[in-house]
Amino acid sequence: MSENPQVRAILEHIETRERELTDQAGQFRDRIEELTRQLGELDAESENLRITRKTLLTLPLPSPATGPDHPDIPDHPAYQQILTTLADRCAPATSARPSTCRSSRRTPKASAPN
Repeated sequence: MSENPQVRAILEHIETRERELTDQAGQFRDRIEELTRQLGELDAESENLRITRKTLLTLPLPSPATGPDHPDIPDHPAYQQILTTLADRCAPATSARPSTCRSSRRTPKASAPN
Protein backbone atom coordinates (compact mmCIF):
# COMPACT_ATOMS: atom_id res chain seq x y z
CA MET A 1 0.00 0.00 0.00
CA SER A 2 0.95 3.55 -0.34
CA GLU A 3 2.75 5.50 2.35
CA ASN A 4 0.51 8.46 1.70
CA PRO A 5 -2.34 8.48 4.28
CA GLN A 6 -4.78 10.08 1.87
CA VAL A 7 -4.14 7.43 -0.81
CA ARG A 8 -4.28 4.68 1.84
CA ALA A 9 -7.74 5.92 3.01
CA ILE A 10 -8.97 6.01 -0.59
CA LEU A 11 -7.66 2.49 -1.28
CA GLU A 12 -9.33 1.14 1.90
CA HIS A 13 -12.57 2.80 0.85
CA ILE A 14 -12.25 1.20 -2.62
CA GLU A 15 -11.65 -2.27 -1.10
CA THR A 16 -14.65 -1.87 1.23
CA ARG A 17 -16.84 -0.77 -1.64
CA GLU A 18 -15.61 -3.69 -3.81
CA ARG A 19 -16.60 -6.18 -1.06
CA GLU A 20 -20.04 -4.52 -0.75
CA LEU A 21 -20.56 -4.68 -4.52
CA THR A 22 -19.42 -8.31 -4.64
CA ASP A 23 -21.91 -9.18 -1.88
CA GLN A 24 -24.71 -7.29 -3.65
CA ALA A 25 -23.85 -8.96 -6.97
CA GLY A 26 -24.00 -12.38 -5.27
CA GLN A 27 -27.42 -11.55 -3.81
CA PHE A 28 -28.63 -10.40 -7.24
CA ARG A 29 -27.31 -13.59 -8.86
CA ASP A 30 -29.13 -15.68 -6.24
CA ARG A 31 -32.28 -13.69 -6.85
CA ILE A 32 -31.92 -14.08 -10.64
CA GLU A 33 -31.54 -17.86 -10.20
CA GLU A 34 -34.71 -18.00 -8.07
CA LEU A 35 -36.66 -15.83 -10.52
CA THR A 36 -35.39 -17.96 -13.43
CA ARG A 37 -36.61 -21.10 -11.65
CA GLN A 38 -40.02 -19.49 -10.97
CA LEU A 39 -40.25 -18.31 -14.59
CA GLY A 40 -39.53 -21.85 -15.77
CA GLU A 41 -42.36 -23.19 -13.59
CA LEU A 42 -44.78 -20.56 -14.93
CA ASP A 43 -43.77 -21.32 -18.52
CA ALA A 44 -44.29 -25.06 -17.95
CA GLU A 45 -47.74 -24.50 -16.42
CA SER A 46 -48.67 -22.14 -19.25
CA GLU A 47 -47.62 -24.77 -21.79
CA ASN A 48 -49.73 -27.39 -19.98
CA LEU A 49 -52.75 -25.06 -20.17
CA ARG A 50 -52.20 -24.49 -23.91
CA ILE A 51 -52.03 -28.25 -24.48
CA THR A 52 -55.19 -28.77 -22.40
CA ARG A 53 -57.05 -26.07 -24.35
CA LYS A 54 -55.92 -27.55 -27.67
CA THR A 55 -57.00 -31.03 -26.57
CA LEU A 56 -60.42 -29.83 -25.39
CA LEU A 57 -61.03 -27.97 -28.64
CA THR A 58 -60.31 -31.09 -30.69
CA LEU A 59 -62.75 -33.29 -28.75
CA PRO A 60 -66.01 -33.92 -30.63
CA LEU A 61 -69.20 -32.63 -29.08
CA PRO A 62 -71.34 -35.37 -27.58
CA SER A 63 -74.36 -36.15 -29.70
CA PRO A 64 -77.82 -35.94 -28.11
CA ALA A 65 -78.25 -39.68 -28.75
CA THR A 66 -75.55 -40.48 -26.21
CA GLY A 67 -77.84 -39.46 -23.35
CA PRO A 68 -79.79 -41.96 -21.27
CA ASP A 69 -82.25 -44.15 -23.16
CA HIS A 70 -85.00 -43.36 -20.70
CA PRO A 71 -85.45 -40.13 -18.84
CA ASP A 72 -85.20 -40.33 -15.11
CA ILE A 73 -88.55 -41.25 -13.61
CA PRO A 74 -89.46 -39.33 -10.49
CA ASP A 75 -89.74 -41.36 -7.31
CA HIS A 76 -92.85 -39.54 -6.09
CA PRO A 77 -95.66 -42.02 -5.23
CA ALA A 78 -98.28 -40.05 -7.19
CA TYR A 79 -96.20 -40.32 -10.35
CA GLN A 80 -95.79 -44.04 -9.82
CA GLN A 81 -99.58 -44.41 -9.37
CA ILE A 82 -100.18 -42.58 -12.64
CA LEU A 83 -97.77 -44.89 -14.46
CA THR A 84 -99.41 -47.96 -12.95
CA THR A 85 -102.88 -46.74 -13.93
CA LEU A 86 -101.78 -46.04 -17.47
CA ALA A 87 -100.09 -49.42 -17.73
CA ASP A 88 -103.28 -51.14 -16.50
CA ARG A 89 -105.57 -49.21 -18.85
CA CYS A 90 -103.32 -49.24 -21.91
CA ALA A 91 -102.14 -52.79 -22.24
CA PRO A 92 -100.38 -53.32 -25.57
CA ALA A 93 -102.44 -54.81 -28.36
CA THR A 94 -101.63 -58.27 -29.62
CA SER A 95 -102.99 -60.22 -32.55
CA ALA A 96 -105.09 -62.25 -30.11
CA ARG A 97 -106.35 -59.23 -28.22
CA PRO A 98 -107.15 -55.75 -29.50
CA SER A 99 -105.89 -52.71 -27.68
CA THR A 100 -107.54 -52.20 -24.33
CA CYS A 101 -106.52 -48.60 -23.83
CA ARG A 102 -109.53 -46.84 -22.38
CA SER A 103 -109.84 -43.26 -21.49
CA SER A 104 -111.23 -42.51 -18.07
CA ARG A 105 -112.84 -39.41 -19.53
CA ARG A 106 -116.36 -40.06 -20.75
CA THR A 107 -117.57 -38.16 -23.74
CA PRO A 108 -121.27 -37.92 -24.34
CA LYS A 109 -122.54 -39.96 -27.24
CA ALA A 110 -123.96 -38.01 -30.03
CA SER A 111 -127.67 -38.50 -30.39
CA ALA A 112 -128.87 -40.33 -33.41
CA PRO A 113 -130.18 -38.11 -36.17
CA ASN A 114 -133.96 -37.91 -36.32
